[in-house]
Amino acid sequence: MEMKDSANKKVTPAQGIGLLAVVAGFIVYCAKIGANTNAVMGLTWIIIWGFCVIFKYDWNKTMNAGFDAVRRSLGPLILLVTVGMLIGAWIAAGTIPTLIAYGLSIINPKVFLTCTLILTSLMSIFTGTSYGSAASAGIAMMGIGLSMGVPAGMTAGAILCGAIFGDKISPLSDTTNICPALCGGTLIKHIQSQMYTTLPAYLICLVVFTILGLQYGSGAAFDPVVVQETIDACQANFVISPICLLPLVIIIVLLLAKVDVIPASLIGGVSGAVLAVAVQGETISATIGYMANGFSLQSGNEIVDKLVNRGGLSSMASVVCMGMFAIGMGNMLEDLGVMDVFMNILTKKVKTIFSLITSTMLVSYFASAMTCTMTSANVLTGKLMSPLFWKKGIAPEVCSRTMEDTATIGGVLMPWHANVIYYSGVLGVAYSQFVPFCILSYIVPVFSLICAATGFGIFYVNQKGERISKEAWKQLYNEN
Repeated sequence: MEMKDSANKKVTPAQGIGLLAVVAGFIVYCAKIGANTNAVMGLTWIIIWGFCVIFKYDWNKTMNAGFDAVRRSLGPLILLVTVGMLIGAWIAAGTIPTLIAYGLSIINPKVFLTCTLILTSLMSIFTGTSYGSAASAGIAMMGIGLSMGVPAGMTAGAILCGAIFGDKISPLSDTTNICPALCGGTLIKHIQSQMYTTLPAYLICLVVFTILGLQYGSGAAFDPVVVQETIDACQANFVISPICLLPLVIIIVLLLAKVDVIPASLIGGVSGAVLAVAVQGETISATIGYMANGFSLQSGNEIVDKLVNRGGLSSMASVVCMGMFAIGMGNMLEDLGVMDVFMNILTKKVKTIFSLITSTMLVSYFASAMTCTMTSANVLTGKLMSPLFWKKGIAPEVCSRTMEDTATIGGVLMPWHANVIYYSGVLGVAYSQFVPFCILSYIVPVFSLICAATGFGIFYVNQKGERISKEAWKQLYNEN
């Protein structure tokens, strides 16, 4: 009887608030001292174990709840590994070098910032990673921008707006897959839903950076040396040809045909591997090695080396580990009833769709500030808020979109966040320089609030999760 009670009991409000405060405080402290995020997320399991021992909760049940959550998230986690393999193959195939070389060939000072925004957007869409986009095309653009007299922070802002936009809507992105999975939605509907907030914000970014580019491009002395040296180095080490872009075409066609993203990315990687052997002259063994451990090249050109020395499934190992620990931690807290404490408080406050979405945005920002990572913030927000959307009959893709509108893109606004640490290090630009130009991160939440206030882009579902009209929703949920 005692064992049964121990297995079923939930935390009290004081215990729940206290446990979450300890976990959050530990994560924030470790972030401030620069501790490894992956290990920190793993160590949170020790905190939860200690809580279970002290207050006599069933640790085995709680731990199994974490394992169950990880098992449910294996799809997105495996996708990360396949994307790493794809990137390694695409570099070996000359796909990414060709994209870089062609992109640099069309740049002139007046359209530099616009091209930077578009190029990094495409890189992120095709690779599913803003980190990779910033570390490849972003590095090249920083060097070119500096040679044209464009302020470093402005160039970095264009890079981050493009990279984050592409990452946010890419079917290969980890957050784009994890968010709908957490909310019970589908990948396609999630991406479609994001168009209501992300696309208009991106168009505004295009206008703003075009105006800024015209301002600096008219008086800047354009030095083509950096551009030409980068192109020459790409051509010296790779066969640069339109045929190298074939893997991009293949994966786009597969995704448009609604082929599952995991086999689509694997096929995209295999097509890149075939080109690496057939066009670039790589051996089969070496190409498979690139898919496993990433591409490796010493070209003598520092920018090109930074562009291509990456990828491989091993490059995703730390991200997968962090995702497993974070997802498990979130579900263990939910199993203990910690999330219920906050849900009960929020449920009393949430009366309208606007308050529901606003609350979700606030929770997302708070979770992002606490955990310093996009994945952890989205996990915590999804666990806490998605049940409220289902309860109110609002489609899960609205919840997952709201999470992406804040937790995914809001990290660059927080100087202690892992995103800022990474981008500052890769691009060599201080937070204070680029944060004024992270325009996308400021505008997208505004459109999220506009949708919440007007009902534009809000979708409704019945108890079975089927889309229904607003009129049917009002009758079903007794809304005025």
